[in-house]
Amino acid sequence: MELADRLGVSRSLGQLYGLLFMANRPMSAQDCVEVLAISRSSAGQGLKVLREFGAIKSHFKAGDRSECFVIEPDLGVFLTKILDGRLIPAFVSFFSAMQSVRSASGVTASDRFPKLDRWEEKLVDAMAKMKEGLL
Repeated sequence: MELADRLGVSRSLGQLYGLLFMANRPMSAQDCVEVLAISRSSAGQGLKVLREFGAIKSHFKAGDRSECFVIEPDLGVFLTKILDGRLIPAFVSFFSAMQSVRSASGVTASDRFPKLDRWEEKLVDAMAKMKEGLL
C-alpha cells in the first residue's frame, strides 16, 4: 500500500496489483472483489488502470467467458509506463507552471528561477537514467 500511496494511485489499485502478483493463477474481477472485499466498481476501475499501465494482461480460459488477469512478468514495463503516464507529466506540468510565473510581470522571487532550472535539469536527467535502467 505504501508504494501505491507514493505513486499517487489508489489503495485498491495497490491491493489489486499485490493480489495478482501473489496469485498462482489467473483471477477474474469477481475473484478480486471477493478476496479483497472491495466494490466491483473499484475492482473494475483498478484493473483497467493496471492494464493501461501494462502491469497486467488479460487471460482467457477455454470454456470460460469471464475475463481473467495475470501479472505482466516484466516489472520494467510497468514502471516505465508509470514514469511516462504519471510522474513525467506531473513534472512537465509543474515546470510549465513555473515558466508561466517567470514570464508574469511583478514576480519578486526571480533569484529562485536558476534553482528551479537546476532542479528541472536534475529531474530530467534522473528520469532518463531511471528509464534507461528499466529497459
